[in-house]
Amino acid sequence: MLDILCRKTSRGDLHISQAERYLARGEWGRARMAVEEGFAKGRLSEPERARRLLQDICARLGVTETFPQ
Repeated sequence: MLDILCRKTSRGDLHISQAERYLARGEWGRARMAVEEGFAKGRLSEPERARRLLQDICARLGVTETFPQ
C-alpha cells in the first residue's frame, strides 16, 4: 500500500518513511533506494532527517555518499 502512495504523491516524505521501514527490517539496499527516491522527488518537510537517514544507511552498507543539498 505504501508503495502505491509513494508513486502518487508529489512529495518525497513517504519515500523517507518507507526507507525507515526498510531499514528497521534490515533491508539496507531497499532503504537506500527509497531515501534517494525521496530526495529525487523533493519537497521534503524534514530534509535534515532524510540526510541523517541516508548517512546511516550508507554507513551500514559501507559506502560513501554525496549528500543532496
